[in-house]
Amino acid sequence: MLSGCYLRNGAEFYIAINNKGLWPNLTMLPGGEIGAVVYNQPSHGYGEGDVELWVSGDGGTLWELRSVVSDHSEDPELVRMNHAAGLNANGDFVVLVSGHSAGRRPPTLPVQVCISSDGGETWRRQVTDIPHIPFGDIVCKPDGTVVSAMYTSEAADVDCGPPGVVLLASEDGGLTWNEWQRLPGNCNETALLRCSNGRWLAAMRTLAPVRDDVLYYSGGPLQLTISEDEGRTWSSPMPVSLPCQHPAHLLELHDGRILLTYGSRIPGQHGVVVRLSDDYGESWSMPEPLISVSAQTDCGYPSSVQLEDGLIVTAYYFGKQPHTPQDAPPTSVPWHHHYHMGVARWYAG
Repeated sequence: MLSGCYLRNGAEFYIAINNKGLWPNLTMLPGGEIGAVVYNQPSHGYGEGDVELWVSGDGGTLWELRSVVSDHSEDPELVRMNHAAGLNANGDFVVLVSGHSAGRRPPTLPVQVCISSDGGETWRRQVTDIPHIPFGDIVCKPDGTVVSAMYTSEAADVDCGPPGVVLLASEDGGLTWNEWQRLPGNCNETALLRCSNGRWLAAMRTLAPVRDDVLYYSGGPLQLTISEDEGRTWSSPMPVSLPCQHPAHLLELHDGRILLTYGSRIPGQHGVVVRLSDDYGESWSMPEPLISVSAQTDCGYPSSVQLEDGLIVTAYYFGKQPHTPQDAPPTSVPWHHHYHMGVARWYAG
């Protein structure tokens, strides 16, 4: 039954959230809890809904729903699903959410800013005029400015410029945002990290050309670009994964190493891969699977935090392929056939 599956030796694995939990984003909350912002429908963005906050107070083994983060009450057919999350300089929880209409119909929804000052119990929300799609961790600079990576969408009903990734910055804790910089290359979902030495890393999901006038989101490898001047200029991107492995998450561990995790949809190797760097992204260890299955499944999108004792908590999701007929055999992990947020608790060694 488990033929073709791999689970990292010594790691603990949990089904954390059942029948929902896509695109998890983990944040260590000021009180020591782990917050997971997730999409609350069991589909790849096809069901009307919102993003929710689930919280673990025991280091990632048990999770409970705390609140619905976004709101789509202006239209019951809207789908708020794409999100970026992080803390501002005051410790407020900031979540940026976009999406589309039911059935993944365009146009792209403008970003809704959601801010909580009470650990996610309640939220202040406002819809902006930002037409881009947020992704990954919101980074807080030493001066208190918060930065989010967003990618442009051809499905938007306004001119967003060429396909690619823009960095938006907020100087008021996340209330208002202005376009700041554009990253190099034709990319979309991008993980940002500001390292303790001041270096910035951006791991970008590349768009692979399928013909001269079309870019396809899935084919290319992850590309890493580096900034040494607080994000104002960036190096030429370099690949850090094989094709069909995306998107990424970046975390600086307590010992200064950088953890890179990313999804894999290589046939026969669907799951999550990890790499480590001890020189702030200059070089990386060999890729190692954290979890892998042979089924052609909808999966990936890891996000990690590290606890005080060094334990790493990595969330990801698995589920049925988006276009698989309802009566087809399950195509997920063999031990759980529903969409779900899974969690691995492990040490980097």
